[in-house]
Amino acid sequence: MPLRRFDTTRLRAIPTTGVAARRCPRTDKLVAACRLGTGPANRHWADPAGPVRIEMPFGCYQVDDAEVARRAALQLDGSWAMADASLPGKLAIRARAQWADLAWWRALQPGDAWDAGEARDAGVLAGFEPRRTTLVVIAGTPDEAGLRTLAELERRAAGWKRALRVLLVGAAPGTARHLPL
Repeated sequence: MPLRRFDTTRLRAIPTTGVAARRCPRTDKLVAACRLGTGPANRHWADPAGPVRIEMPFGCYQVDDAEVARRAALQLDGSWAMADASLPGKLAIRARAQWADLAWWRALQPGDAWDAGEARDAGVLAGFEPRRTTLVVIAGTPDEAGLRTLAELERRAAGWKRALRVLLVGAAPGTARHLPL
């Protein structure tokens, strides 16, 4: 897992430009909702290949505001911290993320880096498995193939080592659990 890279085939990184503010109460609520059930995501210290305990490995939510969704992704993946850090600070942030990836016995911490990105549609997530706790932002309502992909991800999630959260921005009512932010 530590040598795997961010999945640029399916996801594109969210640019830090184009987001008006770094924090707002709505973003804080969304981040808290995304973090619910993602842990502890660890294994027994004597069994690095053993089963991982995750309370809720998959969650798909419907949100109305694309900027809030992008802001949450940038907050969770550490983009803001990286943008503010000096070169030694950036290296320290990366080292902490790698350490968290390697430490199978350590429970997921609130400050641990997530992978976060945008997908052009839900269908591109077919076969996806998160390397880190991951947030995916998708604009619009998924088509039938996309809905099947999301259902397949939910079915497979129990075998993952990290949780996945999908935010459907501006999806039709009833597509996923609506987060009233």
